[in-house]
Amino acid sequence: MNSNYKIKQITSLYDSCNMCGLPIINCICARAPKIKTDANIWILSTEKEFYRPSNTARLLKIINPYSTEIFLWERTKIPEKLVSNLNNEIYDVFLLFPADNSETISRKVEYKSSAKIPVFIIIDGTWKEARKIIRRSPYLETLPIISLEPTFKSNYDLRRGAKDGNLCTIEVAIEVLKINHEIDNSQVVNEFYNLFLKSYKAGASGHEISNKN
Repeated sequence: MNSNYKIKQITSLYDSCNMCGLPIINCICARAPKIKTDANIWILSTEKEFYRPSNTARLLKIINPYSTEIFLWERTKIPEKLVSNLNNEIYDVFLLFPADNSETISRKVEYKSSAKIPVFIIIDGTWKEARKIIRRSPYLETLPIISLEPTFKSNYDLRRGAKDGNLCTIEVAIEVLKINHEIDNSQVVNEFYNLFLKSYKAGASGHEISNKN
């Protein structure tokens, strides 16, 4: 993603950090631990989604910078670097998406590790946006699909209209790391995500959180 952007403000009282998206009084970037996951996570995001302060894809890039990459999806432009990566034989690439029709069900697989570097592609956005991206991206149409079936309710409550059973982007990444047997890394990401939720809600009210640990 191009770094020349401005995250929308959560509150008119404070500017937002362009990395974590939080009001500067609650910026958590300096508190982010750094990990390097065995699995690569490639996130395909619209510009509109990326600039939202409630976006969680940026959090994963902050905490897992070497194994996370965010690609911009545009209706009239192919993300050339992503397509080039897809053609690189060192990667074993899977698309995270619900298998809920005949076409996607036929592509559904159970994840098994191999000698290649595992890569998980996450579509960043609402289900409506994600389905549009899938329909209009021929470079994704042959990828094997992994569908998550969470047995828990999402903690993400920063937007209205979220459906039960749906996970936000970073929650999907946490589950993916579990699938790849990276339990410790998934826990580190989850703790940072919970700090983000706490900081966001406080910042939306113009309050500084009293304990950021």
